[in-house]
Amino acid sequence: MSRNRLRAGLSHVLLVVLATTFAEAALAAEPQAAPPAPAAQDPALVARAKERKAEGDKAMDKLRPLDALAAYTEAYALNPEPALLYNMGRALEALDRLPEALEKLTAFRAQAPAELLAKVPGLNDRITNLEKRLSRLTVKVNVEGARILVRDVVAGMSPLDKPLALKAGPADVLVEAEGYFPYRTHVELPGGGAYVIDAQLQSKAKVGKLLVTAPKTGVNVLVDGKGAGQAPLETLVEPGTHKVAARHPDYLDYETSVIVTAGGERTVALVLQRPPPIYARWWFWTTIGVVVVGGAAGGAAYALTTEKDPGQGDIPPGQLSPAFFVTSPPLPF
Repeated sequence: MSRNRLRAGLSHVLLVVLATTFAEAALAAEPQAAPPAPAAQDPALVARAKERKAEGDKAMDKLRPLDALAAYTEAYALNPEPALLYNMGRALEALDRLPEALEKLTAFRAQAPAELLAKVPGLNDRITNLEKRLSRLTVKVNVEGARILVRDVVAGMSPLDKPLALKAGPADVLVEAEGYFPYRTHVELPGGGAYVIDAQLQSKAKVGKLLVTAPKTGVNVLVDGKGAGQAPLETLVEPGTHKVAARHPDYLDYETSVIVTAGGERTVALVLQRPPPIYARWWFWTTIGVVVVGGAAGGAAYALTTEKDPGQGDIPPGQLSPAFFVTSPPLPF
């Protein structure tokens, strides 16, 4: 009984396999439908795209890359020819918008057919040169949804999915979010390299801002005995009373106290005073007095040790009376 069931099961499996094989063979024998052909372009749109491209070429010849970029962009929207990507990249490069230029040229290299790429033999060198003039900036933020601005332009929101491609060189970076004190820094982005910023935003509910200004440069600031940098500066501190001190080699030390509240801002304007001249200092006159007194005492001691007894003379009884100096007439010459 069990053998019969086993034979029946095997027969069923064999039939299923054969049926599947014949079905696949039948499908393979049938002619396959061709992929849908690309939609035909409206001749009017194609003609307009050619007109705008020609206008862009003339603008580039006249050194007007901004007008050329507008013309190429419109032409590409009407008829997305890969060659327009290259033209847009060149216009963007002339405008010093290097990250966008690199993006367009890279897209052109990926989309253009071989015969078109052959017409641009220096493409790879141009792309390499652009990459050397760019820098990759990674911005880490501890708050989601914070705005990231680089050189006063919004570059994205946190968290960023990839590093920012930026022109190399100095850059001011600002990270801000609602309810937090903004994070500011100045960086030097390396050409052909990368830079990482760790922006830790501080909640206004937990800290306050302390700003310190000074009438001179080179003034070192200490907050609660710890170096905070040179004025002008701003730093975040916990709520409460804080001691602020200033040090400068040409001025007297300055110290003060300030109360900072959570979410608030306090400004300390440092007061710098030059030290009094040397002759106005108490220790100067004390030293001079010691020298004068010491000199007088030394002179007296010298006189006492070197002065001789007065001569006795030869008029008896050996001394002149006071009357001699009063009554004696002057000697004639």
